[in-house]
Amino acid sequence: MRTAFLSMVIATFVFNSSAGAQNIGAPKTGNPNTVIATINGIEIRMSRLEQALDAYANDLGQLDPKSFYFAVLDRIIDQELAAQAAVKSGIADDPAIKAEVANAQSSILAGAHLNHVASKATSDTELLRSYEEMKKSGVKSVRARHILVKTFEEAEDLITQLQNGADFGELAKAYSVGPSGPSGGDLGFFGPGQMVKPFQDAAFSLEKGAHTISPVKTRFGFHVIKVEDIRSESPPPFEQAKQQLVQEARTQAMIKELEVLHSTAEIRRFAPDGSEVGPNKNP
Repeated sequence: MRTAFLSMVIATFVFNSSAGAQNIGAPKTGNPNTVIATINGIEIRMSRLEQALDAYANDLGQLDPKSFYFAVLDRIIDQELAAQAAVKSGIADDPAIKAEVANAQSSILAGAHLNHVASKATSDTELLRSYEEMKKSGVKSVRARHILVKTFEEAEDLITQLQNGADFGELAKAYSVGPSGPSGGDLGFFGPGQMVKPFQDAAFSLEKGAHTISPVKTRFGFHVIKVEDIRSESPPPFEQAKQQLVQEARTQAMIKELEVLHSTAEIRRFAPDGSEVGPNKNP
C-alpha cells in the first residue's frame, strides 16, 4: 500500500516527461514534421528521432552532442529495416507478436493519458496551495500496519478478534494476502499522497495505537489498519518541497483517474479455469 504498493497500479504507465534530448545535450532538432529519411518509401520524421533520443540517452552519453543526430538516425533506420522485413516475412502476423504489439500500444496510450491527467495537477497555483496547507498542518506521517483480505466478512472477523485481544501482527502474518503480510503487515512510515485515498483517509484519522473498527475498502480488497506511530515536522522551503509536492500531486491525480475509470467501466474477471469471479472482484 505504500508507494511501492501503488506501483502495481501505475508504475507501468509513469513516464518522466522531463527527461529527454535536452538533458543529454542534443542539438535542437527543429520541426517535428520534417522528413529526415525515407526507407523503401516509408517516411521517417523528426518527431520519431526526438522520441528515440529519450530511449537511447544512456547509450549516447559518451558521444559528442554533434554526433547524436546521425547516431540515432542510424538506429532508427536499422529498426525500420528489420520491422519491414518482419512484415514481409509474415512474422508480424504471428498471434503472439500481434498480442505483444497490442500490449505495447496499450501501455503507451495509458501512459500518455495518465501523464496528461497528472500534468493538470502540477500547476504552480496548485503546488503553492498544497504547500500552504502543508505549512499549516506540518508534514504528517504515520507508521501503520494493515491486513488485506478479499471479503468484508473476513475483515469484520479480524476486527472482532482484535477487539478480543488478538495480536495485530500475528493476524497479519496468518491472514493478510498483501505483500506486507509476512512482516506482520508493517508498512513503515508514509505521508500524504502515498496511498490510495480510502486507505490514506482511514490511516490518518486514527490515533496512535488505534485500529479501524470497520473494514476499509479499496480496489485491492478490504483492509484492517492499525497506526503504530505518528510524527509531524515543519516543511522545508517551497523550492525544496516542490519535487515532493509534484510527485504527490501526480500520483494522486493518476490514482483518482484510475478509480474513476474503474467505477464507470463494466469489468468482468475470470479465474484460470474460466469461471467468472464477478465484476470488480479478485478471485
